[in-house]
Amino acid sequence: MERVSTTDRAGGEPHLRSRLWSPTGVLGVWIATRTVFVLIYANVIRAPVGNVFADVALYHRWSEALLDRQIPRDDPMWQYPPGAAVLFRSVRHLAGDSVGSYEVTFFTLALVADLLVLLTLLRLARGDGLFLGAWAWAVVVPLLNLLTYARYDIFVTAAAVVALAATIRRPVVAGAVLSIGALVKVWPAVLLISARPFGGLRPVLAGFAVTLAVLGGTLTLAFTGAWSGFTGNQADRGLQIESVGATPLVLARLGDHTIDVSYVYGALEFVDDPFVRPATIGLPVLTVLGLAALGLWWLVRSRRLDWTGTLGFDIALLAVLTTVVTSRVLSPQYMLWLVGMAAVCLTRRDTTQRVASALVVVATALTSALFPWYYADVSTDPDWPGTALLVVRNALVVAALGIGFHALNRSRRPAACS
Repeated sequence: MERVSTTDRAGGEPHLRSRLWSPTGVLGVWIATRTVFVLIYANVIRAPVGNVFADVALYHRWSEALLDRQIPRDDPMWQYPPGAAVLFRSVRHLAGDSVGSYEVTFFTLALVADLLVLLTLLRLARGDGLFLGAWAWAVVVPLLNLLTYARYDIFVTAAAVVALAATIRRPVVAGAVLSIGALVKVWPAVLLISARPFGGLRPVLAGFAVTLAVLGGTLTLAFTGAWSGFTGNQADRGLQIESVGATPLVLARLGDHTIDVSYVYGALEFVDDPFVRPATIGLPVLTVLGLAALGLWWLVRSRRLDWTGTLGFDIALLAVLTTVVTSRVLSPQYMLWLVGMAAVCLTRRDTTQRVASALVVVATALTSALFPWYYADVSTDPDWPGTALLVVRNALVVAALGIGFHALNRSRRPAACS
């Protein structure tokens, strides 16, 4: 029998490790995990959670009005810019009238968007990059279970990731894609800060502004009351129980069950407590102040460093963290935004956001435990297990923002070129 030398063994281990961490390995894990979700969706495997596709049925119901170019502005759950109307209507055109067909089509397109994110991350990792970002996406997204494919945030996240990747060599395209994302769900607009100050911003801003003007104008003409509902219903939102700002009330409910929550605007929110009014006014102010502080750093401090794509990616993650931490709403699917931005950062060896990204990963894992298994502990029957999960999850998201900004501010040496 042939003997294998120690040298052969030692040489084989790195080779095996490199194959496991290669694009092939990442794609293999993505295919395996997503196949499980397809089987769960097809009822071949018993679902670990209940039906989470109620929102897709709502999208289908909205599409009835959208086919007639009417925004469902009288529905308080409609809180979106008109780009979302195009998405929901487009799925209806592909699927036909059946609710079941609409759900299957939506699920399939969401899987395609998921794969697009992975392929974009793999492309970013080419050369001297890291596959860690692609691995993070492939492994962490399944923690959110079928929810990833039952909300339209996966499409917006895909647009944001593609836009960030395009900032390196195709800034005009990046701006155009950011504009499309913003017309669907607003938050990608904050990623304009990922462009290099002044000179680097011009082409991104040009692509953004032209696309916004053309598509925004077209949508305004195409749909009756295109912007209604979005502006009014968003402004009237209360304080969702899962948001960072609601954490004190969530803790207070453990000792005071008279603190009530109501189902309004498609979510469970604190409405009547005296704390709510100041919080709902103060949180948008904190959003503006937080983004302004990050923008000031972008204008002043970043100009002393050699600007790279990595620096833009890091600032992008912090911008989205700022919007999430200071938002009146923090639904479970919002974690997709953060995972996508963290994964982009993790494609770069010189990122300053490794710790922040790790905290986002842990926060996502806690979110998967909270929703739906322990959600009743926060929503209907206040109790410690679910409350503790939510408090720790929110604390981790806040810590990711604080630690991330501190790490970015301590960046002293010019980063390597992208």
